[in-house]
Amino acid sequence: MEQRDKERLLANLQSLPNELDDLLEDLDEETLKWRPIPNKWSIKEIMCHLRDMERLAYLARYRRMLTEDNPLLPNVDQDRMAFEGDYINQDTKAALEEFKWLRRETVNTLQGTPPEYWSRVGIHETDGPMTIEQLVVRQIKGNDMNHLVQMKDIVRLKMPW
Repeated sequence: MEQRDKERLLANLQSLPNELDDLLEDLDEETLKWRPIPNKWSIKEIMCHLRDMERLAYLARYRRMLTEDNPLLPNVDQDRMAFEGDYINQDTKAALEEFKWLRRETVNTLQGTPPEYWSRVGIHETDGPMTIEQLVVRQIKGNDMNHLVQMKDIVRLKMPW
C-alpha cells in the first residue's frame, strides 16, 4: 500500500460523520423511528448499529490486528445487538455523538500506522484471513456507504411530497 492510498481511505472514513450530521440534523423523532418495512431498521436503529459496529467490530479489530499476530476476529450478531440494545428507544443524537468520537479514534489509530502495517492480517470468523486494508475497504463500502444510502432512502420515502 502507498501513502496516498492510505490517505484516500482515511479521508473516506472521516467523511461519514459529516454526512450523518447533515442528514440527521433536522429529522424529527417520528422520522428517526419510522421503519419503511416491518422488521427493517429505522434511521435511529441504523445510527445505533453504526456506533456499535465502530466500537465492537472495526476499532476493536484494528487494534487487535496491530498488536497481535493473526488474531481471531469474531463475527458480530448485529440483529441480536439491536434487539438487546433496544436501539429503537435510544437517543439518536447521543448515538451520533458517540459514533463521531469512536470514528475519530479509528482514524487516529489508523493514521498513526505506517502503510506497510496495513498488510497485517486478522482471521475473520466467517470470512477468513483479511488485511487491515481489506477491512477498511469493507468498512467503507459494505458498512458506511451501504447504511448511508439506506438512511437517505428512508428519508426520501418518509418525506411528504
